[in-house]
Amino acid sequence: MSWLSRLLGGQPAAKAAVRPAAVAGPGDAPPKLAGAKIATDAAAAEGPPFLCWLFGTPLAEPGLTPQEQQALAQIDQVLAQPALPPELLPRAASVVPQLIAMLRQHDLPVAALSERIAKDPIVAAEVLRMAGSAYYSRMGPVQDLAQAIQRLGVEGLQMAISRVVLRPMYQASPGTLTASVAPRLWEHADALSRHCAGGARQAGLSPFDGYLAGLLLDTGWTVLFHALQRGGQTDLTRFSAEAAAAFQQRAHRLFGRVAETWQITPAFSAFAADAARVPLGQSHDPMATTLRTAQSLCMLELATAAA
Repeated sequence: MSWLSRLLGGQPAAKAAVRPAAVAGPGDAPPKLAGAKIATDAAAAEGPPFLCWLFGTPLAEPGLTPQEQQALAQIDQVLAQPALPPELLPRAASVVPQLIAMLRQHDLPVAALSERIAKDPIVAAEVLRMAGSAYYSRMGPVQDLAQAIQRLGVEGLQMAISRVVLRPMYQASPGTLTASVAPRLWEHADALSRHCAGGARQAGLSPFDGYLAGLLLDTGWTVLFHALQRGGQTDLTRFSAEAAAAFQQRAHRLFGRVAETWQITPAFSAFAADAARVPLGQSHDPMATTLRTAQSLCMLELATAAA
């Protein structure tokens, strides 16, 4: 976090400051997926259970197997604990509150940001990539880092930095259960964050809260896989429909348990508390409602890209 502290800490406000961009931001759905028809298609195209997509395997025979029952019981034991064991938490989970506190600063001077972002090649590359993406294509090519920052605005810059800093949460040690699905888990989280940000904007919610909800939701899966790994369940690769649904509900609860400790914003905290207790499909929380639609659009995008 030292580079991020240097990047955003203690900078005075200036006249030439980053302001929220007036154009469509990175949270908007890609043009090829926009419109009511896509929403209808997404609702109809359920596809395989998420867990089967994650492992790239077909559904197993109906009915819970003894191994699946044992694995679910292990997760239930974790959920029954007052606090989640630290060794199960995703990598870099402790940086989330620090990151959000820093990114909540506004009126950041473009010149100072450009100078400091340029010192971190990874962040600079992400800022330039996002500013030059299809979302901003009508504005022409990006000439330099300062123009990229001005184009993204506060909201876009928050998303770009969050994407870089939080990505390690989806990395895992080689040979583990999490490592076998980490690339797809990140691919899903990355796409879900964009769709959830766009949906949040349309629903009158904070797009950045939506972006973070989508980006962090799958950390529940990393906790679940760490728990299974610790319990010796390392050869689960095919799942019955019943098990896939049960694991998904528990992953959502695990996300809520982790996210409750982050205290990002009141709306995000309410969503996290809701997730820890209410299945996503039954929730009336505004962010959960947005997330359900974003999930369908996200899976449609990933299926289209793979076709």
